[in-house]
Amino acid sequence: MIRLKSLARVALPAAFALLAGVPGVSGAASDAVRDAFMQALAAIERGEAPPRSAALQRYILAPYLDAAAVRRLIARDRPEADDAWRAFRAAHPDHVENRDLQREWWRSLARRQAWATLWAEVPADVSVVDLQCARLRAGLETGQDPAVLVPQIQAAFKTGRSMPSACDRPFEWLAARGGRPSSLVIERFERALAANEFGLSRFLLKMLPENERAPYARRLALRTAPATAIPALRDAPPATLPWDDLFSGWNRWVAADADAAQRMAPRLAGWDRLTEAQRAAIWNAVGLRLSWRREPAALTAFARAGLASDDERVHEWRVRAALWAGEFEKADRWLAVLPATLMADPRWRYWRARVDEKRKGLDSARGDYQLLLSANNVYALLAAERLGVALVPQPHPGAPLNPAVQKAFNDDPAVQRMRELHALDLRPRFNLEWFAFFAGRDMPTYDQLSQFAFAQGWWVNGVASSTSARIFDDFERLYPRPYDALVARAAAESGLPAALIYGLIRQESLYEPRARSHANAYGLMQLLLPTARGVAQRHNLPRPDVEALYQPARNVALGARYLAERFQRFDGQWMPAIASYNAGAGAVDRWLPETPKDADIWMENVPYNETRNYIGKLMWHQAVYAWLSTGEPQRATAALRPVTAPQRP
Repeated sequence: MIRLKSLARVALPAAFALLAGVPGVSGAASDAVRDAFMQALAAIERGEAPPRSAALQRYILAPYLDAAAVRRLIARDRPEADDAWRAFRAAHPDHVENRDLQREWWRSLARRQAWATLWAEVPADVSVVDLQCARLRAGLETGQDPAVLVPQIQAAFKTGRSMPSACDRPFEWLAARGGRPSSLVIERFERALAANEFGLSRFLLKMLPENERAPYARRLALRTAPATAIPALRDAPPATLPWDDLFSGWNRWVAADADAAQRMAPRLAGWDRLTEAQRAAIWNAVGLRLSWRREPAALTAFARAGLASDDERVHEWRVRAALWAGEFEKADRWLAVLPATLMADPRWRYWRARVDEKRKGLDSARGDYQLLLSANNVYALLAAERLGVALVPQPHPGAPLNPAVQKAFNDDPAVQRMRELHALDLRPRFNLEWFAFFAGRDMPTYDQLSQFAFAQGWWVNGVASSTSARIFDDFERLYPRPYDALVARAAAESGLPAALIYGLIRQESLYEPRARSHANAYGLMQLLLPTARGVAQRHNLPRPDVEALYQPARNVALGARYLAERFQRFDGQWMPAIASYNAGAGAVDRWLPETPKDADIWMENVPYNETRNYIGKLMWHQAVYAWLSTGEPQRATAALRPVTAPQRP
């Protein structure tokens, strides 16, 4: 077996020489070449140097084998990596992995303490923190001019975040030279405090002389122990009020113990050291927390704050609290002072009309509802329902397909590489190629690129390109149906509308069968493995593993059944069932009212922003898919059943 040392000495230079003169080849590779590539890639990642056939050398992905060999040398901190990396960079100056390989090489130089090379190679403006400090350490170890190093280390020190261990040596050297005065420590403390980096803030306090710590310790206490520090500050205020720290701590107190903070609010807001805007902020913080809990006292807190606020959350949530309480006169007053940026949003245009209808009747709101019918979102559906009419989505297609541009995309070597990477399921490398190919285009090119990506089945990339081209309502393009047979079968088995299943696939994964979330949800319908296994057990289906959840047929079958269980769990109520798919049944249970609540008002008061928006998007996606499949105008009546807690036996 040939190990990496031999690979670096023999195989890499030979490969670079061969590849330097080989143009990219068009068309898909044969299965044999693809198999040979994957086997060679796996062997290199194990530390071997497999032989390469002439066909493999000509393969358009062959440089990725050289990159893998270089990466392996770098990861093992082998000195041969220096020449191997330089050779690769010279042979493939535009390779998409170069930036990452270069950074890995720099880190290897630091681990090997190759300080002279590191100082020569790493630029002064490198943006990655650990590499900044590695470069500064290299400057110290190679005897660079302190007049140059001191200001550079001071600049690195002035961050509000904890720094990696690579920074320890430069920071210690700075302190030993007297280059870390109290003013520098205080500047960093201020930034750490603003970033809520409280552990770092405490660490920095210890760097200050004891006779300088008191005011900064008090500011830290306001943020970290507000229940004791705020009353103490109120009783013995300093000459200058640390408002930012006080208000940060107040928000923390309200979040931790809203009832105790609510009792403290009159005393704190009545303090004569506060401005009127600060008093209002105290009450609004209470109002926000209580409105998220849907408590009637939220209205009192918001009312005591007055109308003016520069916090958009306050504007939104006091309207929501009034809607929940049925206080439509209050809602109208608060809607009237919404900032212009909010008032232009279809959400708040709908609620202006809805409140107007509640106060004055449908005829008064009819015109505003009709203006919303072309909004192409959930508020168009809601407005249509208030008017008692079905809705036809209003498509706005992008530009026609440009054959010359499409051919140029098709012939581009980057696209040929992407096709191969996608076929081999090498998604991280595919994404690197895509981002490099995608960056810096103009809007008409993004429009064409979107159409090209959809034609390849690169759904996520097609949507991203459409967004960059500001094309949102080309429904034929943006609502593809690549899984018709699977969705139809799942609809029949679960009793759910096919349009809803497709809409959920769109929202959860953008049709990407190998999608994986940060929470380890997998596949088209983003199922957690324990959830999927529970569904399989309850329905006598084969027990899935992770790879099974990447298979569209298995994922859609399980996901549709799970969604049907959500409907059963909430007595067939559309909104709670959809909300629970996103937020979990426990959260939705907490949000359900004991007596029926209008569905649109319930949705608007869901406290999780993601879930609130998720419900609206699913309602719209279902309507678009149903319209595309039937051509019939759509109603949202079934989704707007009043919401209440299920009746349990």
